[in-house]
Amino acid sequence: MKNIDRDKLYNDIITAINNIETSTIGLDAKYYNNYEISWIVERGIEIIAEAIKRIISNDSDIKISNVQKIIGTRNKITHEYDAIDIYQLYIIVTKYLPILRNEVEILLNMKTE
Repeated sequence: MKNIDRDKLYNDIITAINNIETSTIGLDAKYYNNYEISWIVERGIEIIAEAIKRIISNDSDIKISNVQKIIGTRNKITHEYDAIDIYQLYIIVTKYLPILRNEVEILLNMKTE
């Protein structure tokens, strides 16, 4: 199996979360209908999911919640981009990204300890 730089992938996830959060701070779900906002959120989710997919394919014991849902959302964004529910994006950003950030930060800290 190809050797990966797991720390880089973890940092890519954190960077994508930061970009999404910076762009959506204080916005209600209705603003996710804005092209620029939805583009940033969708692209960030694609990056997050691809990084997670690479991490998991290298080490399936890594503990990240909702892996299949994250990858499924990426697939929907990629293949069914015209059927994305903006409210679902809002829920992902407000409810699930903070959980993912916490999990990835724990994994990064475990590596450096």
